[in-house]
Amino acid sequence: MADGWMNLGWLGRLGDTYNLLWKMVIRPPRDLYSPEELGPSKFRLGKRIYERRDLQLLSSRGKLECSHFVPAKRPEVRRPCVVYLHGNCSSRLEAFDALPVLLPRDLTVFCLDLSGSGRSDGEYISLGHHEEKDLRAVLQHLRSLDTVGAIGLWGRSMGATTSILRAAQDSEVAACVLDSAFRDLRTVAEELVSRGRFPVPHFLLSWAFDVIRSEVSTRAAFDPLELMPINAAPHAVCPAFFGVASDDTFVLPHHTQDLHNAWAGERVLRVFDGGHNGVRPTWFLEEAADFLAERLRARGGGAVIPIGEPAWPKQACREKRVVSSLGAETFAKDEDSSGEEPEAEEGPTPRLVTPITESLHLDADADSAAGPAAAGSTSSSSPSKRKRQLAADLLQLGYGEAAVFRVIQECATLEDAVEWLRLHPSQALGAYEMGPPQGR
Repeated sequence: MADGWMNLGWLGRLGDTYNLLWKMVIRPPRDLYSPEELGPSKFRLGKRIYERRDLQLLSSRGKLECSHFVPAKRPEVRRPCVVYLHGNCSSRLEAFDALPVLLPRDLTVFCLDLSGSGRSDGEYISLGHHEEKDLRAVLQHLRSLDTVGAIGLWGRSMGATTSILRAAQDSEVAACVLDSAFRDLRTVAEELVSRGRFPVPHFLLSWAFDVIRSEVSTRAAFDPLELMPINAAPHAVCPAFFGVASDDTFVLPHHTQDLHNAWAGERVLRVFDGGHNGVRPTWFLEEAADFLAERLRARGGGAVIPIGEPAWPKQACREKRVVSSLGAETFAKDEDSSGEEPEAEEGPTPRLVTPITESLHLDADADSAAGPAAAGSTSSSSPSKRKRQLAADLLQLGYGEAAVFRVIQECATLEDAVEWLRLHPSQALGAYEMGPPQGR
């Protein structure tokens, strides 16, 4: 009798593990929110007023809940647009962290709840497979508008994978920001199991892949083991700005490195701290926004809107999500950067409140809070300081000290250094660890 109960207990634990594994792929916790959490439809950011226009689009898996952020003044002017694509446990609220760096550069921002996420239709996500079809519907809509010029993509995690899959098929995509994408799903799963993140014995790993594959195919109509962005990257020709956290223990940094190396077009790589789901440092958001603004303007014509130095310190925010609540202190006289009085309103326009805009209240000269400088940036920092930063970034990616010391004598930017090490494998042999990055 005791042996029978023990067997039942073991089978129960096996069933729990089975459910955990397939849900991890296609049904992680859903980011449910109320419409009120989107905040006011008209808001102030700096001295300009913007509008959020909510709409629904139809994709292959049902209705998509979307928002398009545009200037309240002269919204009929043709402007470049950035489509923001969220991660697997997130929603369009994630895009609010990018608004303070994109809107002031005279870019409109389109975001959506991908199917199976947020308030959109769909029971399951697919980590990019079906989401790429959602993105296709969004691009078709935007290209039908006279007010939208060149279009860029900003994706994070699942959103970055979605962007890669679409960019490989769509030469009209002007540029991408790709934050923490994975090269292929099987490698992610193997690495999570090998590091003890999920309770699957190694001798059951092949069985686990088979049952997950069967369950996911039945429920969500795609084969997870055939989801391989690394095969799409060599067909993507638009400029790409890659970002990865050196302390990402969920999707290891080498996934971004591999995708960067395989990308067919112009590519840039930046490294920071913050893990897979942490808030990104402001210096990274600023540089990513500059990258998109310059390439979208070059593709669509017109001059880049100069915004000068950022009005807040380049400091990593501590909160994960945007705070949309509005306190009495957030109301002020409406102004527009053009110097002209805005149209009369019934009342004052609320200020957009996010962790980034809240840092406007901090000391703008606090260099100590600036975060790491971007490798290869055109700032006035000394060559020795840039070399130290380059060395730190390479060490965070897992290269050994000997390889790093050698390559910083040859290269000035992170992407050049990685390319040099790829072409000189004897320098990097035995120095690059495919496990967790150093300094965690």
